[in-house]
Amino acid sequence: MIENSFVPNINIFSNSVPSVGLTQAPAASFKREFAGASEAADFKSVLSGLVTNLNNEVEKPDQLLNQQMMGNSEVDIHDVITAVAKAELGISLATQITSKVVTAYNAVMNISI
Repeated sequence: MIENSFVPNINIFSNSVPSVGLTQAPAASFKREFAGASEAADFKSVLSGLVTNLNNEVEKPDQLLNQQMMGNSEVDIHDVITAVAKAELGISLATQITSKVVTAYNAVMNISI
């Protein structure tokens, strides 16, 4: 079945910055050890992992549809429709986040010192 990979597994009450719980990439590649105590996620790695994860979610409906058309009895048409809806939601969310980041960047750039 389809699993949710957009919702990160984050504990807001912990002292360290957690890496996001992506299912396709190993968690070790998203963590960088600092000298001393805690582990922190590298922003570039996390962002590229999220983009890769979104790309996988966008490609998943095509893969499921191909499997369903080839006669795979484990893939139901409802799984295909759910994957299409998740892909649409992911693209919409990514577009909105991009818009908000650009708006925030422009607001910061307009601050006079």
